[in-house]
Amino acid sequence: MTRSGPILDRRGFLRIGSFGAGAVGLGVLGLGAASCSSEQAEPAAALDYIAPTDPEIAAAEAARGWNGREVPVALTAAVATVDLGGRLVDTWSYGGRAVAPELRASVRDKMLVSVRNDLPTDTTLHWHGIRIRNDMDGAAPVTQDPIGTGGDFLYDFVVPDPGTHWYHSHSGLQADRGLFGALVIEDPDDTSGADVDAVLVLDDWVDGLGTTPEAVLSALNPAISGGHGGHGGHGGGAAVEHTADESSAALALVSGGHGSSDPLGGMTQHIGYPLHLINGRPPNDPEVVTAAPGSRVRLRIVNAAAETPYRFAVAGHELTVIAADGFDVTPTTTDTLIIGMAQRYDVLVTLKSGAWPIVAKVEGRDGYASSVLRSNDAAPLPNPDIGGSIAELGGRLLPESALRPADSVRLESRSPDRDYRVELIQAGDRYVWGMAGPDAGKLVMREGERIRITMANNSTMWHPMHTHGHTFAVPEYGGLRRDTVNVLPGTELAIEFDADNPGEWMFHCHNAYHFEAGMTANLRYIR
Repeated sequence: MTRSGPILDRRGFLRIGSFGAGAVGLGVLGLGAASCSSEQAEPAAALDYIAPTDPEIAAAEAARGWNGREVPVALTAAVATVDLGGRLVDTWSYGGRAVAPELRASVRDKMLVSVRNDLPTDTTLHWHGIRIRNDMDGAAPVTQDPIGTGGDFLYDFVVPDPGTHWYHSHSGLQADRGLFGALVIEDPDDTSGADVDAVLVLDDWVDGLGTTPEAVLSALNPAISGGHGGHGGHGGGAAVEHTADESSAALALVSGGHGSSDPLGGMTQHIGYPLHLINGRPPNDPEVVTAAPGSRVRLRIVNAAAETPYRFAVAGHELTVIAADGFDVTPTTTDTLIIGMAQRYDVLVTLKSGAWPIVAKVEGRDGYASSVLRSNDAAPLPNPDIGGSIAELGGRLLPESALRPADSVRLESRSPDRDYRVELIQAGDRYVWGMAGPDAGKLVMREGERIRITMANNSTMWHPMHTHGHTFAVPEYGGLRRDTVNVLPGTELAIEFDADNPGEWMFHCHNAYHFEAGMTANLRYIR
């Protein structure tokens, strides 16, 4: 089929947008738009959608029970030169570093985050993992207008749940620059027994190393405009011109990017990232976490990468996993675990005397990030870049399917009120991804309902699937609570959640490049 104009103008999808970007996008591609013919369908003309500015949003926020304490934060998104182990690169950043400031609050605090946009294009800020009020979700144009150049926006919301979360730009590929950071919501009733609490933010880095994220996207699919402004362009950013050198470097990264992993069902990624970081620092300049020998160290691991899964381990130590995506799990010991993009794990390590490498190895191909865990009675490592190989990476691997939720976070057992099915697809061998099937364009719900969505991955790649505004249980994993779950190729996986946060929400793959190339839909509340 021949069509005029770009095949992926997802701003256009969302203007059509009452039925979900993914389904409409597939119609534009000539793959067949999702129909509304299932037994659950309600006539579109009869649907009364709840918008981000409607009174139901304020009512849901009031029910979260603000404790009266405010946490004021000021962030400025701006062009910056950052130091990556002695290599200076130009990028976009909050605070002038390759990772944004770590933010902390307590349960039921009110975050008051003032964001100033000094970038040359629009931006937004999304609070990943928070059951946030809909008009503060930061996903333009669904929940807010983008923040224009020179503009400001105040994010004002109560944080209802404890856990390890993060925040990142939700505009285009901006989060594949330096526009992301950790958000920890502390639990006043924490029972972990940790003596030390440290955050490790993992990231794959390409910006300023001969190319840009937008040039990489163009190398993957020249038909995508590569605007800075919003996912697939929706956010108002203009198309970006790439130099010949940037385009050539991007093509080299794409042609050398394929890896393979049995635990992830085959191919892991398309991009061969030249650098990997922990807390914004490369292996030759690692951050050091220091504690007394015998301390119980809580490591809060955030995979903020755009396209890279990591296999994580600490030399000489086993890990006790105590939380996934902010929710407590039955404590489970292992040597290593795989962390998909946007996923978080909290692990406890009982520190032995010495200096011990921490390694996040790229799953299925070469590359690694590293830092150091050191007891305060030990000398520093003489060579801080210890390489990407430690024995524990080849030890016991804990799949996420083996984790089980703590009783305190289990969803109550009940039958679903709406039972949907979506297919995760690729358009032939083109770098075009989507969500298809009869239900993909009509994921609607009413407050109080239990929703079940079965994802059938008909593509040849794994997808870390994420819901905005909601956390879900994975019935096949004993009800494990998450907000991002890995769906392997050729498999089906169901999630269930309670419709307790009205508004309109994105539901998408958290591989940033899959998202940009179409793998997204909308969840919408109706009255």
